[in-house]
Amino acid sequence: MLVVLKNLILARQPIVVRTETKPSPFGPDTCTANHGSMTAFPEVPDVKRAEAGWTPTSSNADVEAGSPQKAPPRNSRCTSLACIFSLSTIKVSISRGFLAVKGFRPTPRMISDAIIGLADGMTVPFALTAGLSTLGNTHIVQMGGVAELIAGMVSMGVGGALGAKAESDGYKAKVADTARLVLKAPSEAIALVHDVLRPYGFDLGQRNVVVQHLAQSSDRMVDYLMRFHYQENEPDPSRPITCGITIGLGYAVGGLIPLVPYFCVRHDQVLLGLYISIGVMAVTLFLFGFCKTVLLAEQEQDKSTWKACVGGFWMVAVGGGSAAAAVGVVHGIASA
Repeated sequence: MLVVLKNLILARQPIVVRTETKPSPFGPDTCTANHGSMTAFPEVPDVKRAEAGWTPTSSNADVEAGSPQKAPPRNSRCTSLACIFSLSTIKVSISRGFLAVKGFRPTPRMISDAIIGLADGMTVPFALTAGLSTLGNTHIVQMGGVAELIAGMVSMGVGGALGAKAESDGYKAKVADTARLVLKAPSEAIALVHDVLRPYGFDLGQRNVVVQHLAQSSDRMVDYLMRFHYQENEPDPSRPITCGITIGLGYAVGGLIPLVPYFCVRHDQVLLGLYISIGVMAVTLFLFGFCKTVLLAEQEQDKSTWKACVGGFWMVAVGGGSAAAAVGVVHGIASA
């Protein structure tokens, strides 16, 4: 340390801080004009530096090439923590990059479609297998459950895709109607713009400025009316395919839950499979209703434990009622 201070005093070379200036988004010389240059700090004499006990390091200064430097002591614990933090940062960056490359990010509509598929898949196959179990043959329950599962998955997926396609076609038709309104009746379109802005406290002059800006382009006017007057956004072009696949897979996953117990028992133990299926479905339906209530609640008071439990018991009641109805109908037909 003393050697470094002695060399600094003898050399009397000012330490220059090298900075790299970047252009400001507000103008080329705004920061320099308002705040001065980043290197315009008063030079401190070398003697005062030495008296204050200041020593340069390679991280914050560029000392003359011939000046000896002594590296600061390293703390092994801090070094280990720094290495761990660096590795964790690299892992997070890699994972984020992987997700960005894959482009997978579930939207609220995808979650809603998955819930629809799971709800139908856990109730309809459960009721069907419970009804077929009264026939006393596990093989019949297995074949009937698999057939219904495949048919239900396909039908639910196709129905979801057709519904999303109809939604997209409806949006395009609404855009065409709005475009005709803008071209053939511009006064009505302007009145709609005023109706949108008036509740927000815009006076007539401010509304006219907005109208003049929108009137410069018919596409701009149509987009404004679709977003703020009709409050409709353009659907994703891949929405029909995504909706169909999500609902179909949700139905398949939900339908496998009540069907699996029948594959784990012998052919003459159909009642045992039914009891296991009822127990599994009771727990599954309750958890599904509980999580669905929490995830889809729009307000914080709707996410309470009591309301979530009510949602879980409601799903159990719906699934159990469907199964009881199916069992009663099949038993009545078989005994007739």
